[in-house]
Amino acid sequence: MRYSDVFIESMGYFLPETILTSEAIEMRLAPLYDKLHLEKGWLEATTGIRERRMWPLGTAPSSVAAEAGRVALEAGNIAPGSVDLLIHTGVSRDALEPATASMVHQILQLNPMCMVFDLSNACLGMLNAMSVAAAMIECGAIRTALLVSGENAAPLYETTLGELDVDHSEAAFTQALASLTLGSGAVAYVLQHSSLAKSGHRLLGSVVESDSSGAQLCLGDGTIREMRMRTDTRGLLRKGLALSASAWERFKSVMEWLPTSPMHVITHQVSRTHQRKVFEILGLDEKKGSTEIDWLGNTGSVAAPLSLALQAEKGLIAPGDLIAMLGIGSGINTQMMAIQW
Repeated sequence: MRYSDVFIESMGYFLPETILTSEAIEMRLAPLYDKLHLEKGWLEATTGIRERRMWPLGTAPSSVAAEAGRVALEAGNIAPGSVDLLIHTGVSRDALEPATASMVHQILQLNPMCMVFDLSNACLGMLNAMSVAAAMIECGAIRTALLVSGENAAPLYETTLGELDVDHSEAAFTQALASLTLGSGAVAYVLQHSSLAKSGHRLLGSVVESDSSGAQLCLGDGTIREMRMRTDTRGLLRKGLALSASAWERFKSVMEWLPTSPMHVITHQVSRTHQRKVFEILGLDEKKGSTEIDWLGNTGSVAAPLSLALQAEKGLIAPGDLIAMLGIGSGINTQMMAIQW
């Protein structure tokens, strides 16, 4: 789908202060490393992740998502009462019900007439929400949307490391490896109709594609205090890359782009290996990419939108630049978005 009246008006993010290094994880898993004959430094060398950030166990995702939302609203000089739609897009949620977005709405004191709901789809939640909000803006149903996500991997580490303290088998470690790449963070975007927007950052279009034959490759469940996830990392990578290649061809056709059209390629960030293979299989110049994987890890639904926000904050994106934002999530689903800065 292509859009003509949708703009990213402002962005905000919020990051934890506590750092969990790959070295610290390996020290905790020393008995397992000894049994599997893994060298110190293997985790960072394999994933490209030196460290990741964590909020305390039990942190409500709504609290950190709301802080990112507050930053985004202030950055765009947008009154909370003018928001027509609020979507919380994270894997992490306060509870099964009510919607975590309800808590964010309360914290930020948004308009009572604002539509509020959660949209959770693994690592694709934020990009999916952008397309939902964009469609509503495009058809005139709303004029301003606030999209937020707050991800906290601390409960998953609590459970995963505890289980690996007991089970030193290669099978257990392989299934848990993806969990050890995760990090925490919060991000927020304000999308607006062209009649209100001043930023000039236009959302051009979006393409989605799914391969639900891979729905069982990554399974997770839990609460803000305890989470579990089991992942067939190789299977997920293989199917995910194939799906990305297919979607990229459709994306180029819909947007009428060449492989060289985007000046920046913002990808969802799982590991260095995954990112390198994405650029390779899509025939893209890796120099156009950006990565925060080394110091943030895989921040789930926060990863790609946060990466764009950080690049913009550093002044690395010039007005008029074309940007491809590429997301992939377990399920398996992919979404690709085109932006003109």
